[in-house]
Amino acid sequence: MLLRCHVIPLLVALAAGCSGGGSQPGPGADGTHLPPDQPPDSPPDQPPDSPPDQPPDSPPDQPPDQPLGPEQQEELGALLAEQEASANMTAEDFASRYPVSFTSGLSYAPADAAGLSLLQDTALALDQDELAKLSENGFVISGKKSFPTFVYGYDSIYGLDLPLYVSADSILFAVHRSYDAILKSLEAASLAPELGKMLKEMRARLAEGAGGELGAEARADADLFTAVALALLEGAPVAPVAGASAATIDALVAGAEAHQGTGNVRLFGSERLMDFSQFEPRGHYVDFARPELARYFRSMMWLGRVDFRFLETQSDGSQVLKRRQLEGAYVLRALAGAETLARYKRIDDAIQAFVGESDYMTLPELDDLLADLGLSDASGLAGVPDARITEVIVKEGHGTQRISSHIMINGLGKGTMPLSSSFALLGQRYVVDSHVFSNVVYDRVKGGTVKRMMPSPLDVGFAALGNDQAGQMLAPELRQFDYAPDLHMMRVLVDAHPGDFWGKNLYNRWLGALRELSPARALGDGEQLPGVAKTEAWGRRLLSTQLASWAELRHNTLLYAKQSYTGGAQCEFPDAYVDPYPAFFARIAELAEHGAEIASTLDLSGASPLTEPQLEQRLSTYFSRLRDVAQALGEMAANQRAGLPLAPAHLDFINQAVRLRSGCGGGPAVGADGWYAQLFFDQMNSVAQDPTIADVHTQPTDEGGASVGRVLHVATGLPRLMVVTADPCGRAPRAFVGLASSYFEKITGDFERLTDQEWAGELKNATPDDVPWMKAVVSR
Repeated sequence: MLLRCHVIPLLVALAAGCSGGGSQPGPGADGTHLPPDQPPDSPPDQPPDSPPDQPPDSPPDQPPDQPLGPEQQEELGALLAEQEASANMTAEDFASRYPVSFTSGLSYAPADAAGLSLLQDTALALDQDELAKLSENGFVISGKKSFPTFVYGYDSIYGLDLPLYVSADSILFAVHRSYDAILKSLEAASLAPELGKMLKEMRARLAEGAGGELGAEARADADLFTAVALALLEGAPVAPVAGASAATIDALVAGAEAHQGTGNVRLFGSERLMDFSQFEPRGHYVDFARPELARYFRSMMWLGRVDFRFLETQSDGSQVLKRRQLEGAYVLRALAGAETLARYKRIDDAIQAFVGESDYMTLPELDDLLADLGLSDASGLAGVPDARITEVIVKEGHGTQRISSHIMINGLGKGTMPLSSSFALLGQRYVVDSHVFSNVVYDRVKGGTVKRMMPSPLDVGFAALGNDQAGQMLAPELRQFDYAPDLHMMRVLVDAHPGDFWGKNLYNRWLGALRELSPARALGDGEQLPGVAKTEAWGRRLLSTQLASWAELRHNTLLYAKQSYTGGAQCEFPDAYVDPYPAFFARIAELAEHGAEIASTLDLSGASPLTEPQLEQRLSTYFSRLRDVAQALGEMAANQRAGLPLAPAHLDFINQAVRLRSGCGGGPAVGADGWYAQLFFDQMNSVAQDPTIADVHTQPTDEGGASVGRVLHVATGLPRLMVVTADPCGRAPRAFVGLASSYFEKITGDFERLTDQEWAGELKNATPDDVPWMKAVVSR
């Protein structure tokens, strides 16, 4: 159904109408844009002011009816009024709407900070360029001094007896590594085996004649669909059992395994341009010791991206009912008996817990459509006219998408087109940051003569993470592309998500923690913040922290997250200082508590005791540790903000952060101990380098329609030395030594999607340029 549990009706009603024109969204329009003249794969949405003519059977250009309560009606009215009022917002209006109040300069000379001389007598001493940055900004991030991992960095700082700065970056990195390791363990131990059993059960029922009432053509489509998925999962040919073409199955499998560029395919009676590059295993799925993970990746990518389009958008903007695809989906439903449906639910529940819910109609929701059509089973579909099925799909929002994630040809001048209403067996997931991306590029942006074909990660920083400083940095693009109304309304819509949205799954909780580092929350009233934390330069440092962690989140979930196509007391100086954001640490503690709840509800009965021994207990133990550490650091941050000295117990805690465990004969470290090392689910790998890269948006064509296959990547490198001067309680400043994440962006062409291994190879040759807005605070 359209009303997903985490998005209130007023957000759904506005989701596609935020492109500045003030129009209501068309059916299925989620607010997504894609480059002009893109090949048909899942077309866009109608122009705000002049929708194209529609044939009699296409859905009306109005939002689906929703049973709004009085409070929701009031909120919807307010949002519609805001949409209309901001329709002509300029870049200057935007800047006035989202100002950020930073202090200018510091009340002390950073070079005179106590403790700096301790640093200068060590191997980590700052050079003249670094000292100049420190004097200018009150802190410096060194582009010259990096460490293989945060664990090594902390161990080096402790080994030199330097005052420690505990950064949010280091905590977020441990969360990233653990989330990734936990998800990988869950996939290997449970999800991949369950998927194989589910597909085999479905194909056995298909061979026995299930779904026969829906016709031979629909059964053959289900045969092809499940055969490709199973062949990709097992890495072996799968023969048809219900009329599918063996040659077509083999060709599709070969295309996915080759994962090169795009190709025209005919699926379920319609032509599509498929982006085969998405099938290249990336992230933790590239593991030569566990090749089954790469196979699982390809199979799930097929099941997550290949959809059955009930109302398929055509290149002219019209939508046509595809009865054959509807019937094919119901054959899949007929193949899912009680045991198979239980397997499906275990897989879907686990992915929901980690990432979120599907952006397509799900298997159980097929039953809801039958009920709305007044049918007891799918055999009655043959007696229902196309116009009636279309009416119900549109009115009830069945299969409505919010993120465009396919290559779509949108003829120049045709404007925004609605997304197809679709079903996917294990569809990729709605993530709010992709929703932002898909609403701030062509064809969702009204713009001017120059089309905005590629978004900026700063769009996510502003709209999804609530960072107003990121919005200010977008001023040149806001002027060039005239998309201030679109970006503003995406911020309004994201902020309007109800509180339970941010606690629904681990993905959203991670985003919620990052939002606490944005100026509106981090600055607050400024009470007891050190002077350096009130400056514009420090804001850039926090934005880099946010985007680096977001890059790691997208890296961990790239298989599931749907990618957009064109987020006054006395005090003493402590020997340690914690990033002064208690609310951030509170969100991390809540994420841990939610993770523990998930661990207790996951069905791990299929987990092998040989490959993943005591997985449930390990999960419970890990999340308990993460919660306890986050609470301790949050208490320290709150004490600092209140002007209270750190208690001896807190200082003892800091001193137990990390100790490396050397190999035999004093060889390289084979692990680490201490509370920071224990924040890693797999402590043995806490000392392993982990630069990550994730593709987050695809631009298939240029403005003129020529294929370019540009892919936006966000990436991290090695942790860097960070020296911070802090003046708690307004007293004499003191220097602390900590670690900061490094954040990079890269655009490739020809649909090239980089893996971690390729990115690590690039980092060995040379350190990439920092993003322009970080060069003022990074010493190179």
